[in-house]
Amino acid sequence: MFWSRPTVSDDMAEWIAESFDWYEARFPTPDRLILPTAAFFSARKSAPEDTAAQVLADIQRHLGNQMTLALSPLGVVPAEYRHSYQSTGDVAGTFQSDGETALITYDPELLNRPISLINTLAHEVMHAQLHDVVDDFPGGIQAHELATDLSCIIAGFGVIQLQNADDVGWSGYLRQPTRAYALASFLHRRNIPLQNARPHLSARSWKLLKKAAKEHAAQA
Repeated sequence: MFWSRPTVSDDMAEWIAESFDWYEARFPTPDRLILPTAAFFSARKSAPEDTAAQVLADIQRHLGNQMTLALSPLGVVPAEYRHSYQSTGDVAGTFQSDGETALITYDPELLNRPISLINTLAHEVMHAQLHDVVDDFPGGIQAHELATDLSCIIAGFGVIQLQNADDVGWSGYLRQPTRAYALASFLHRRNIPLQNARPHLSARSWKLLKKAAKEHAAQA
């Protein structure tokens, strides 16, 4: 008999559950999904840097993050930061901190892809959120980038993260099935109906989420 491959391994499922507990004990977490709609993001058509700044402010509001974060398009990094940071290279965004100042950069092309812009800035703000405690995250420093992606899902950005990776054809640090399982965990913990995510997911992403939710329910 042929069996379908589990969405995540037992070890990964355990890490995700432990990570939820760790994050929720330290940071505010929403009781609803953060979705790519006007109900959650207030930016309107304006100068590109103003739009990015408003998206950043909305993300910080959803995360309960009150840090002062400088924001700059890649390739236009302000002079006062240039001496401190290495070349950003060909990336969507970065977070850099020298202990006194914190800078997020983003690829300005992302302004043409709103979900990618939200996802990138959420990931970089999460870097800032975890900056002082990330070594204590389950899995330690080796899991740094994985922990950042997962924490975005724990904080409500799972639909945005799952769909963005599908849109751009790049899975990032977590595998898509792992993202789907983490999103299913979020929905279960918050008692949010699975159907609330459906309008914002492609058929492929929705199929992954349904499979992950079924497996999560069987393990709960």
